[in-house]
Amino acid sequence: MRSPTADAMSELAPAPGPLFPPLVVATYIACVAGAGALANCALLAALLKRSRNGLFSIIIQLAVADFILLGTSIGPELWSYNIRTWIFGRNSCIAYRGLSIFATTASLYLTITMALHTLSTANIEKKAMILKNKKTSHDEDEEMRSSRHSLVACSDISIPPRTMNLDYRLANARVRVAPPCVFVWILAASLSIPEIALATTVPHEHDIIVCTLTDNSHRINMHSMVALFTLFLPALILISAGTLIICHLKSKKMSKIEGSDIIPALKLSICLIFIYIIFCAPRSVFYVYSLYATSENNKIYLGYDNDTNLFMNLLLSAMYLGATLLRPILCISVLPRLRVFFSFSFRNTDV
Repeated sequence: MRSPTADAMSELAPAPGPLFPPLVVATYIACVAGAGALANCALLAALLKRSRNGLFSIIIQLAVADFILLGTSIGPELWSYNIRTWIFGRNSCIAYRGLSIFATTASLYLTITMALHTLSTANIEKKAMILKNKKTSHDEDEEMRSSRHSLVACSDISIPPRTMNLDYRLANARVRVAPPCVFVWILAASLSIPEIALATTVPHEHDIIVCTLTDNSHRINMHSMVALFTLFLPALILISAGTLIICHLKSKKMSKIEGSDIIPALKLSICLIFIYIIFCAPRSVFYVYSLYATSENNKIYLGYDNDTNLFMNLLLSAMYLGATLLRPILCISVLPRLRVFFSFSFRNTDV
């Protein structure tokens, strides 16, 4: 029980002001989110004008997930952390919490899908190259034996020798991306439904309004499930996939593959994994840590309880917003076909 004196002091105490000047935060959100939206629009324009393979289909869906993040999630989150309250209303709170889980889960698992897709394609390309080398050496021996035979048996020397170029690549060299992508969007929607159902705004002291969940009894269980599917399990998969991708990039057999985009695709996948680990994962780790730190006393995690937590939440959300700008830039700069498309467009503009 709090004493009346403490209640009176809390009522007389002024509400804490913003952590940073609102103009600074608004400028950062406008610049980074605007640049990210333009980069994703340029990426989508380039991909929609080209024939789409499995990798390009995943990149298109990743850009769509980034658009959802830019439009509904990270901007309001940064602003509310800076001014220490939620000012966008209850309906916006419901949309923010649901779409935040939906978009972050989709973005994360699409990155995993891209890494696994490039690994599968790399294995197919490597097996095709080995098979081609074996067939080529075998056919050279057969050609030498048949040529000796034909010098003796052929009576019409006017007929020129015929050569036939064979492509010994595997007939089915494509990895299907539709089933895993459908699973990604279904998983993202499934994890966002409880957030949408339980999200609401709760008034707090100093006229602070918190966007949180109503059912505190199941809050920890639900967030434990979300943490499992959006932090621990993806971290294990990404570390394993990143290790395999690095081994493929260092392999001498992969460097001998010519006329293929698999090496740039592997480089893009490892770059996106590092982007997630550096810019996105710390936000999830800190949120899960803060959630479990307040669960012992059955408190609602506010995010506004002290300046240290507030600054960390603001910084990590700002880093997450920066990831939505870096991802399309990496796709354009690493993949040769997209890089050629934009360089060609710039040359046409100059002309």
